[in-house]
Order: sequence, then structure tokens, then C-alpha cells
Amino acid sequence: METIKLIQGSFTCEEAKEILLEIITKKINFHNLKNFSSIIRFDEQDEEQRSRLEELREAKEQVLRLIEEAKRNNKKFVIESTINITLEAQEQPAETCSEAEIY
Repeated sequence: METIKLIQGSFTCEEAKEILLEIITKKINFHNLKNFSSIIRFDEQDEEQRSRLEELREAKEQVLRLIEEAKRNNKKFVIESTINITLEAQEQPAETCSEAEIY
């Protein structure tokens, strides 16, 4: 397993808003595209993607509430985010990804 520290530090409300909403927005876009692909390919929505989209929209609202609370109370954010990555075997052949797709 690999562990990567993604975010660590103290941030103003505006910095926290920019960081957190950007991550959530990227994830929403990712799941929207996967769901759209399912609609195009199979003529049906991907329920897993729809469920994750709802969770992410709720997370976005929660972040916005925290930002407003922090502004009202003159607080700043301390954010720590770690990603744990484990490689596991796949049943289907691996999709290839070029360097251009990785960002």
C-alpha cells in the first residue's frame, strides 16, 4: 500500500473553499462522465455513479456550510488529507492510460 499526503496545512476560508470545492467538482465531473458513458453505451444510468454523485453533492453542501460557519466565527481551516492506494488484481484486461490522461 502506498500513502500520499494530499493536503496538509492551515488555510483561510477562501483557500479552503478553493481547495475543497475544486476536488469535489473534479470528482462530480468524473462521475457525471462515467454516468453519461453508461447512458450512451447501455441506454441506462449507472446507479453506482448516481449514488456517488448524490454523496458528493451533499459533501459540497457540507463544505459550504462549514465555510460560512468559519467566516461567521472568524476561524480558519486545518485540513489533512491522505490517500491510501492499494493495487489489486483485475478480472478484465487493464485499460491503458497515456501520460496525457494522467494529471
